[in-house]
Amino acid sequence: MGPDDLFEGPLARIAGVLKGGARFLLMTHEDPDVDGLGSMLALGKSLRTMGKEAVLLIQKPLDPPLALLTGADKMHNVLKLGRLSESDRGFDAVLALDCAERGRLGACENFWVGRGLAINIDHHETNTLFGEYNLVDANSSSTGELVYRLIKTGDFPLDFEVAENLFAAIQSDTGSFRFSNTTSNAMRISADLMGYGVKPWKISQRIMHGYGPVRLKLLAMALSEVEFHNKGRIGMMVLSSEMFKKTGARSSDSEGFVDYPRYVNGVELAVMIREKDGNTYKFSLRSNRWMDVAKLASQFGGGGHVRAAGFTCNGPLTAIKHDFLVEADRLLNETP
Repeated sequence: MGPDDLFEGPLARIAGVLKGGARFLLMTHEDPDVDGLGSMLALGKSLRTMGKEAVLLIQKPLDPPLALLTGADKMHNVLKLGRLSESDRGFDAVLALDCAERGRLGACENFWVGRGLAINIDHHETNTLFGEYNLVDANSSSTGELVYRLIKTGDFPLDFEVAENLFAAIQSDTGSFRFSNTTSNAMRISADLMGYGVKPWKISQRIMHGYGPVRLKLLAMALSEVEFHNKGRIGMMVLSSEMFKKTGARSSDSEGFVDYPRYVNGVELAVMIREKDGNTYKFSLRSNRWMDVAKLASQFGGGGHVRAAGFTCNGPLTAIKHDFLVEADRLLNETP
């Protein structure tokens, strides 16, 4: 039995809704990544090729390299759009992609209710099944993989632009096929997408590595402040607002920084704390071998995957770090 057999019901139902409808609103989580955006762009392009209207909604304008995804310039951001007009409120379905819970939609959540059938497509273990239709598979490498399966199930158009965005989604969420979620199914799908003319090295250069010199300046500051806790099993870096101000970097320039502490021998839990504003901090968590970071993130209202998770919290950084390290120590000291 293949993965599509397990989800034949949701795949077929959602494909039927998309075939039968004419207008769709697509969105992803706040602080979007390549998987969420690539999945939106791919499905949106496929729907438009079918002659349907697809409105792609994001919270705010994208910075490079995310802005370099093919079709990203066609997205609508909430800051510019404001409130949807009366004529824009009627959609056959509203789709949330790569979002574990409704609250993670951020400002886009205001457009979620009452505008059409709610469809939730995601691969996070902690997904709350907040849609009327839910296509959620924690064994999928990425949401891009799920969108590929949906497109194939519905026999929707799949051209170079769709394939490139799906490949970027899978490539990004598997860490360029290095992480433990790199499955044989992900590799087969990626090989099929290459058959449409996708060049992995071009995507890697443009999307994975398309940063400016300020990223290196920010990284240098971050690495100089790395802390180690729990006998070297926790590697933690803190990115303050002051660091971003001094280097001229954007939040997107810190993408992937959390992986650096993972490279240190003996580190099981890597943590990146980014100051969003005054007393708000975003924690990004990664584990190397056995620790369930989704379980750790859930203790602070967050979630994610076993090896990659996160949460956002408010308060003085010293107190937040103390509470976090107490809980992290407790879980780390539980023998795997």
